[in-house]
Amino acid sequence: MVVKIKNILFFLLLVIIGCNSVEEQPDFQGDDPLDIQANLLNGTWILKDQSSAVRDGSVVSDFKDLTLTFTSGTKDGGTYGTTNSIDSDVWPNSGAWEFQNGDRSKLLRSDNVSVSISVTQTTLKTSFTVTGGLKEGNWVFDFIKQ
Repeated sequence: MVVKIKNILFFLLLVIIGCNSVEEQPDFQGDDPLDIQANLLNGTWILKDQSSAVRDGSVVSDFKDLTLTFTSGTKDGGTYGTTNSIDSDVWPNSGAWEFQNGDRSKLLRSDNVSVSISVTQTTLKTSFTVTGGLKEGNWVFDFIKQ
C-alpha cells in the first residue's frame, strides 16, 4: 500500500510540475517589421541643422528649410510630400514610395529613385543618388521628427 501511495504521489508531482512548466508562448508573429518601419516614417521631418543636406560630401545650405512629410505609410508603401525643396529632382514636391524588394532600409520613390534609410522614433537619415541635371550626385539628408 505504501508503494502505491508513493507512486500516486510521484505521478501527481509530475502532473503538477508539468502543468506549471506549460507557459503561454508569447506571440512571435507580432506586427510586420515593414509596418513598424512605415509607422516610424509617418510624420513630419525637418533637417537636423543647416549642414544636414550634403551632396558628394559638400554641404548644400539651400535645402536648410526642407520639410519632408510621410503619410499613410504601411508595409505596402505610402505617400510623401515636401515643402521648401529647391529642386524636384532631389526631393519632389510629392510622390509615393514602397519598400524596395521588401527591404525595410530601402525605399523606392515613384520617380524611381532608390533611397536608403535609417530611421528611429526621432531621427531619419536618407541617402540616394540623383543622375542627370545640375543636382547630379550622391545625396545625404539628416532629419529630426518635428
